[in-house]
Amino acid sequence: MRLYLLTPRNGGNKAANTRQRHHLLAGAVCAMALGFATPLHAENSAVLRFDTPLAITDNADFDRDNPLEPDSSSFILLDASSLSSDSGERWALVSLRNDAGGQRILRDDYLVAEFANGDRRHASNLEGSFAAAEQQRKMVFFGYHRFPILRVFTQQ
Repeated sequence: MRLYLLTPRNGGNKAANTRQRHHLLAGAVCAMALGFATPLHAENSAVLRFDTPLAITDNADFDRDNPLEPDSSSFILLDASSLSSDSGERWALVSLRNDAGGQRILRDDYLVAEFANGDRRHASNLEGSFAAAEQQRKMVFFGYHRFPILRVFTQQ
């Protein structure tokens, strides 16, 4: 992009011409910055952000016939924080401990996320092995969903 600054041919006021050039240059820089900012904003839809933690104080369940439950395992969920993107990705950062006496393999059906509308889903592409009493932190994908994750849980 070329920027041409026009000046009067017969001299004119030098201070006014300098101010005019500075204003034109500042305007061109702002226009270019706005042009570059638009694609950056589009990329932000994939950025994960921690969801605001929600303290649920009652044990009320959603009304459903057969809710999805995690398979029984020796894994204890120590902590879970949900993350979301503007495009609807739902993730959880979880801390798990293998409570068994031997090595165990982590599977998708050991973890379930419950969403704000009552839907439940198993984790996706969960992998890893745990030694006896080992603790690990993992990022777990629960797919795309319109509603945020309320909680993540295991079954023992």
